[in-house]
Amino acid sequence: MKRKVLSLLLVAAMTATMLTGCGGKDSASDSGSAGDSGNAGTEAPAEGGDLTLTFLDVAPSDTRTTYYESMFQKFYEETGIQVEYQSVPWDDAADKLTVLGAANNLPDVMTTWNGWLGQFTQSGWVIPLDDYIGDTTSDYTDAVVNILFKSEQTRYGHIYTIPDGLMVKGIYVRKDWCEEAGIKLDPTKPWTYDDYFELIEKLTDPEKGRYGASYRGARGALDPLWVYLQGYTGGATFNQEGQILMNNEECLEAFVKWTDIYKNGGAPQDAINWGFTEMVDNFAGGLTGTLINDSEVAATLINSMEDSQWMVMPMPTSEKDGIIYNTINAPYAYSISGNSQNPDASWKLIEFLTSAENQAEYCQLTGEIPIKNEASGLDYYGEDGYYGVFLQQMNDPTLAVPTSFGTFDFTDLHQGLFHEEIQSYLLGDESAADALGNICTALQERMDEYMAENPDAGIETALTMN
Repeated sequence: MKRKVLSLLLVAAMTATMLTGCGGKDSASDSGSAGDSGNAGTEAPAEGGDLTLTFLDVAPSDTRTTYYESMFQKFYEETGIQVEYQSVPWDDAADKLTVLGAANNLPDVMTTWNGWLGQFTQSGWVIPLDDYIGDTTSDYTDAVVNILFKSEQTRYGHIYTIPDGLMVKGIYVRKDWCEEAGIKLDPTKPWTYDDYFELIEKLTDPEKGRYGASYRGARGALDPLWVYLQGYTGGATFNQEGQILMNNEECLEAFVKWTDIYKNGGAPQDAINWGFTEMVDNFAGGLTGTLINDSEVAATLINSMEDSQWMVMPMPTSEKDGIIYNTINAPYAYSISGNSQNPDASWKLIEFLTSAENQAEYCQLTGEIPIKNEASGLDYYGEDGYYGVFLQQMNDPTLAVPTSFGTFDFTDLHQGLFHEEIQSYLLGDESAADALGNICTALQERMDEYMAENPDAGIETALTMN
């Protein structure tokens, strides 16, 4: 894999259509004389006056915090609008936003996760962005327009978020372990889940302190497993009558095969408690040989591992229909809260953050794929770049993006029941049939309630780029 360096001159030369109103929105109310900004030595333009927006990040890190603080200073210098940066740790974010929403005290702009949108849209905690986006959809990549925007319009009737970047899943593999074992992998050729399970087995050697998989057993444990099950349901969770599709013998067998990764020793025993951080750390640290996760992990591995130690394989094809079912999503997205008294200025901030120039810088820092066409042709995202396999999948005609868990609010299930049921089975406290059955029952009950309240609502189907 070649190490590609993004040219700062290229970034600086990229044309950005920043700070322009879209969809006929009038931003004149944001104008005024510059007040005391608190930014010593900076002469602010008159446009923003003494306006201050609040911004909440739900996944803070040193990298993200430094980036946002720098961008907000730049935004102030260009508009005179100040931005107050706030953050909350990811594990506490859903609860924090729920408390703020119930108290009508949400910030102007916040980063959100698509799994929360059911609750947020029903509660009026976020506002539609359709009019702001207007006729600028051609600025966005096909994946944004045909997958993310279309999904929100189907599920909620409007577009409520602008992605901070795109994520596509892949399987990170210890290339050095494979070379030692004489295993040859070709990321340009399709492979199946059975091939992947076989690779885990070959890479597992407890005597060497090596395990084949970074297995996610804590919060989020159902996410990759559910996509695997959707390979047996055509990428859907429910049929067009609103009946769940996973409560059958075929999916139960698949559920067992997936959880056997852990039960048969392909992952360390304490992986039952692993979340994102533990999975990545133990892959990079040499305890595990494979890791299913989004393209953002590449940014960490670029800085913590040698190129000779790791590679990326595409997600496997379904054993049933040969299709690659893979999520294309935004790890986080920008939304304007229903509490904002300055939605036009808030949109101006989102436009600024997602301009082509700023997107290129942000995505290289976070390991994401740009949402704007102008920023998506850079070397990092070329065929031989670190993200080449992820782009290869996005352009694969056999790829389909499976549906979510449902159009209803499932935040509490994702925070609790989903991984708790899996853990109960892994610990031997209940059968696989009971664990999967309890998950399916909970989802079916939510769907029944949702359809009773929304009889004309559509049922999600898997999406393609076409």
